[in-house]
Amino acid sequence: MMKSEETLRLCRDALIRLDGDVMGTVVTCRKGVLWLTQTGNPGDHLIRAGEAFSIDGPGAVLVSALEDSAYAVSGGTGHLLGSERSFMPALRRIARLFETAKRSLLA
Repeated sequence: MMKSEETLRLCRDALIRLDGDVMGTVVTCRKGVLWLTQTGNPGDHLIRAGEAFSIDGPGAVLVSALEDSAYAVSGGTGHLLGSERSFMPALRRIARLFETAKRSLLA
């Protein structure tokens, strides 16, 4: 179960996953900028310091920091899985490879 309003830190490009029964969970950005995406939800969300995102449907939620950030998670009965992981460098490499392949196909 998630702790109520404990402020946590997330380094730039790091990633955490909220899993389980996440409906009703609120992610509040205390500092920085967070990017949230949810399984089954077609949109992504950016929240800045002082803003919050309320999860209103089922599905795991990924939270990534676009800069060094602080956040709080409250409500819901889901679980915060794993420690923060940096995935952005790998994602950027994949995007560069994709762009290179696209350019060679269009040439």
